Amino acid sequence: MVDNWPVTGGATEIPEGVLAAAAAGQATLRDKLEALRSLSEPFPETVGPAAGDRWISDAEPQVVASGATPAADASQGEAPGRAGDDLADLSAAALLEGYRTGAFDPMEVVDACLARIDGTDGAIGAVVTLDPTARRQAARSTERWHEGDAGPLEGVPVGVKDIIDTRGLATEAGSTLFAGNVPAADATVVARLRDAGAVILAKTTTPEFAFGDESGDGVANPGAPGRWAGGSSSGSAAGLAAGLFPVALGSDTGGSIRVPSSYCGVSGIKPTFGRVPRDGVFGVSWTLDHVGPMARTVKDLGLVLGVIAGGCDADPYASGWPVPDYGRTAGSIRGTRVGVVDGWLAEGSTPGVDAALADALSQLEELGCTVEPVPFGSAELAGIVAWVITVVEFAAHHAGNMDRIGEFTPSAACRLAAGARTSASDYLKALRARALVQQDLDAAFEKVDVLVTAATPTSAPDPATFFDDGDRLWLDKVARTFLPFNVTGQPALVLPVGLDEDRPAAVQVVAPPHADALCLRIGTALQGAC
Repeated sequence: MVDNWPVTGGATEIPEGVLAAAAAGQATLRDKLEALRSLSEPFPETVGPAAGDRWISDAEPQVVASGATPAADASQGEAPGRAGDDLADLSAAALLEGYRTGAFDPMEVVDACLARIDGTDGAIGAVVTLDPTARRQAARSTERWHEGDAGPLEGVPVGVKDIIDTRGLATEAGSTLFAGNVPAADATVVARLRDAGAVILAKTTTPEFAFGDESGDGVANPGAPGRWAGGSSSGSAAGLAAGLFPVALGSDTGGSIRVPSSYCGVSGIKPTFGRVPRDGVFGVSWTLDHVGPMARTVKDLGLVLGVIAGGCDADPYASGWPVPDYGRTAGSIRGTRVGVVDGWLAEGSTPGVDAALADALSQLEELGCTVEPVPFGSAELAGIVAWVITVVEFAAHHAGNMDRIGEFTPSAACRLAAGARTSASDYLKALRARALVQQDLDAAFEKVDVLVTAATPTSAPDPATFFDDGDRLWLDKVARTFLPFNVTGQPALVLPVGLDEDRPAAVQVVAPPHADALCLRIGTALQGAC
């Protein structure tokens, strides 16, 4: 670390204790940082730090990969729940079908979800704030169904991560710095959910600013009792696994949708960078942050993504390309070319996770896909590129809070200090090195339509023994397979496919930019087969 990053402007002294802790926390990354610094001239075709940043361009979207058959049917025949079913356990698609047939109404569903929260969330900790207007929202949705004026998500309860602004409802980002913060307006993603008829049910737990205490935030894992729920969209994932709500919003800077989805046994997608607007969302890294849906089924992810995606003047990074029908997730995947990454990215998984991945690949072959290995030589470099960018941009986001660094949770304070003391040279080199990661993935996608990897290398770990390796832990043991696709901004879907020692194991499906629909179609087919 050096002492001249201008985010502090020389005006704020970072306490020595915080600096020492930050130095210790980053020390295990020394070899990775040296690898980044050793890249003397790796960017022969770029003229500046952002020249290779394809993820922020409006390149024409690739909606259907070569060899894949478009979705054949939009209805997809979701059966509604029956009178004996617990309504809190139904998918969004099943709820919508039940509303349509009159089997039940949104008031009954919201009451079932509130009862589940009241009866179980004290032990789970997934919810930080209930929306006191939820039953009133449900009553309006019930009227709209009776009047034939229902929106695409009419009456579907949603959990919203507590870094996303909700009008009139506390949004505190897991931080005492924002205790009592009540936004005057919704984030665009929340406004779009409301416009579609969704019921904002609750705000879900997150570590501080979605980048705080990596060792857990008090959220229990219903899918793997006694194990870590993951982060930072921990409350959204745990709430889904416990049946507190059928869909939720999360955010993902370095795996924060996909890690807890993998550990808790639910599904989540990090959409293409810019596909979903991020205004009204507490930022970690403006070039790596994504907002996306989480659910118990891939089909539900498509229903929500179709509502929240689209351009937005308030987010200059938001893509203005038309939004396809992400709800059409069914259809043949025969002929799809599936790539399996070899090398560093594929190393370090437990035997159970490897077996779950192998089973999923076999299922894809049975569904008519071809499977072949592809190299990805810059995968390890992508992790440290992502880390350097994240801590520096996190510090820049919080430049105005540097004089309050002692009020941050210890992990957030250490990362804030690390970012504030990182050299401009290292930051710019990390930005430029993104081109190397993109070149590798461009080469891979010339051969295949999607990549399928293990999700987290292990199933949910024991928090009492797992956190022993500073911030290297996140790069090597948790988000190993996720970080490269934040660097490139490509869509990446996680879904459960089996078990690793009785705990959920998951795989990740990655597609080219703007091919989110292909991820969803592969995921739907795989979820139906597993």
